[in-house]
Amino acid sequence: MLFSLALAGCHKESTQAPSGDESCSGARCVEQAEAAMFYKDYDNAREPLTAVCERNDGFQCFRLAELYQTGRGGPVDLAKAAEVYEKSCAAEYPEACERRADMARDGTGTPQIELEYAIKACDGGRSAACTRAGLQLSAGRGVEADPVQAIELMQKGCKLGDIDGCTGVGDLLFAQDSADAKMRGVSAYINACVGHSAYGCFKAAIAFHEGTGTKRDVARAEQHFAKACEWQFDDACHAVKQLTEAAGKPVELELTTKAAELGAGGLQTRDLACRMVAQGEPALAKVVAGVAKSKESLDSCAKEGAAIAVRWEFENGKLLQAKVVGKAPKKLKECVAYVLRKKAKYSHSGTCSAVLLLGDPDGAAKALAARASAPADDGRVHVRMSAEDEE
Repeated sequence: MLFSLALAGCHKESTQAPSGDESCSGARCVEQAEAAMFYKDYDNAREPLTAVCERNDGFQCFRLAELYQTGRGGPVDLAKAAEVYEKSCAAEYPEACERRADMARDGTGTPQIELEYAIKACDGGRSAACTRAGLQLSAGRGVEADPVQAIELMQKGCKLGDIDGCTGVGDLLFAQDSADAKMRGVSAYINACVGHSAYGCFKAAIAFHEGTGTKRDVARAEQHFAKACEWQFDDACHAVKQLTEAAGKPVELELTTKAAELGAGGLQTRDLACRMVAQGEPALAKVVAGVAKSKESLDSCAKEGAAIAVRWEFENGKLLQAKVVGKAPKKLKECVAYVLRKKAKYSHSGTCSAVLLLGDPDGAAKALAARASAPADDGRVHVRMSAEDEE
């Protein structure tokens, strides 16, 4: 019995983290730091971690920086966190380099610091950092744009296993004019697809279907569209349907083009997306201009101003269906759906969705702001008006 009690007493004592009140030196600092972190005794973790970090232990510096960043064991100190991440990075701990780049992107530092540390993290094998550095250089966000280095960095990210790197470099290469660049772009998309990227599969499928950057191969296009569809890529599912219905005959794919903001004919839209054979902003502008033919009547539906979400389907210049989506007065919904059917003009075939800004501009702006802050609508509440409706 006495032997059992002695064992129990020893076990209980071993679960206590050493006190941070005692100064540490040598291996004792490491032991205290490890024990404090293991038992989540953050109040007593900072002192021993600081002592170990001063000896250029990259891992322990990283842990200390996390405590400063998150406010565990003391107040949040982002400036100190950034400083210690830099020290950890200098001690060749690549994750700290990446974390420092992230902090700079979030405001603790400049775009130049962000790029510097993202490249250091990339050199240390952090795949996502390679991609982010490439994206920053591609966009020229806060630094001078460098498309060549952007491609190199994203290719490295892709090789290290970051799927966004594969799709990102695919987009950059595929946008170039040279056949060699497009071929490399297709290869990057295929790598992304192998890594379970629906977007990568979709872009590879388009390349196979159009014979761009690779030999035209409709069968491989169908295979890649089907994969992307399995992973819920809506345009890919639509392409599978089109190809199945075509039964081997040539088909022009209907794909989605988006614009966050677009105005034409005096009508302003937000979150515009159209799936059509015609692609790009000019095609979208033509659609909006057609709807704008009914702007006066649409404005009369909401004189005080409104931002209303609409989906509509049209074919060969004729509206097939309009749905007014989300919460709005029934009378407003019915009015907008009726005007879209009777007075708007359509020259393409396709399906579109957008938020239309109607009536008084100030009122519409307020409605748009309220819409942005409201919980997401499930999209199931709507008014349908089709070609079969009574006039």
